[in-house]
Amino acid sequence: MKFLLVTDLDNTLTGDNEATLILNQRLANLRGGFYLVYATGRSLASFGQLQQEFAAATGEQLLEPDYLVTGVGSEIYHQGKKDQDWATRVSEDWDRGAIAHLLKSFPTLIPQSQAEQNPWKISYCFSSFNNLLENSLDNSQIINNLRSQLATANLTAQVIFSSDRDVDILPQNSGKGLAVTYLMQKLQINPQNTLICGDSGNDITMFEQQTLGVVVGNSQPELLEWYRTNSSPNHYLARSPYAHAIWEAMNHFQLGEL
Repeated sequence: MKFLLVTDLDNTLTGDNEATLILNQRLANLRGGFYLVYATGRSLASFGQLQQEFAAATGEQLLEPDYLVTGVGSEIYHQGKKDQDWATRVSEDWDRGAIAHLLKSFPTLIPQSQAEQNPWKISYCFSSFNNLLENSLDNSQIINNLRSQLATANLTAQVIFSSDRDVDILPQNSGKGLAVTYLMQKLQINPQNTLICGDSGNDITMFEQQTLGVVVGNSQPELLEWYRTNSSPNHYLARSPYAHAIWEAMNHFQLGEL
């Protein structure tokens, strides 16, 4: 029976080229036994750039995924084509214009580049000057205020805060976690044959899907805090960082013919 391997890219699968190369070879030997999904905050174009950078640095290619979840779960691609069923699903009750207008009242949130925006994702980062302002709120307080104002305005959206800096606003029925559930149903893979691999706050929704999961050893504080609060036998905190942690978890959960 095939299993499903879902991994974040930056600082999970990638970040240590030697570790990624070792994992690539091991996974290549198992390639017929699992589906591979990359779930990233990057856009499709940014993923292509990462592929080029990795190939230039190592002389090798990242394994080609069966599915690519981009934009923190706002888009799904299969063989370079956008999944239109997912696009229709995430469009429900999503008023991008009204949400973008509301965000104008948060001057400490700076829009990310146009390349990181899409019809189902609005991305910001905190201004580096925020913490220098007298009587300024800390970032988490601003996020709570944003969520409150969205609710008051009856705008259905989720706010994903990661790395104490990045802020993504997505449709309520999108995100990495729901994208993983959608793909599990599509591929007919049960949660106990699905391994989630992540390192930051935008991976938390994946860990909430009752699958197996590995928190890599170099994870951000917000994911480590979530793990401490929500730890279960299905969640594994790896000793190893980066891609080494993925193989460590596959052995721990006895996935594949290891």
